[in-house]
Amino acid sequence: MSKDLGVKKRMMFIMGEDYNFLAYNIFIILNGLGCISGRSFLKDHRKLSFLIDFVSDSKLLDVLEKQIRNYNASLNEYDKDVLNQSFTNSVLRMKTINQLIYTLNNEELIQVEEKKLEVLNVTLVKQAVDSGFFRGGTFKIERDNLKRLKSLVPRISILDISNLLSQLYYKHGVIDEQIIN
Repeated sequence: MSKDLGVKKRMMFIMGEDYNFLAYNIFIILNGLGCISGRSFLKDHRKLSFLIDFVSDSKLLDVLEKQIRNYNASLNEYDKDVLNQSFTNSVLRMKTINQLIYTLNNEELIQVEEKKLEVLNVTLVKQAVDSGFFRGGTFKIERDNLKRLKSLVPRISILDISNLLSQLYYKHGVIDEQIIN
């Protein structure tokens, strides 16, 4: 096992609750989407909870890509379960993401712009994060997964949450559209 991978594994104790895991994925997502201080914001921080699953798990991208390639044919039960589990985990993680956003903002690693009390636009303060973080091999898989996701779902950073969830879940018949809004 490479030294970088060993460090990454130690950070990921319980992925859905590990603040390090969540923070580095937030940095990767914001940087990869060009949501950098002085340039643009990720519209609606709640999307991060859902994007983290896709960035950290290529299985989800495989399901999404297969659906798009097959013109949104019906999902098999396994694929439906994979997407359903992702949705459920993401909803459960939203409060943790919210707390982490405020912590990262207080640490001046990200900037927050409040639109409504429950909806924040966020941007990465890139100079506050070690430059090697975005170039090293440790998070190459996540960066590659984000590139793949961006090719499957264009304009992620500006989609509202209902349109993003439609692209990732609803239109594949995974979950009812009324849960998040």
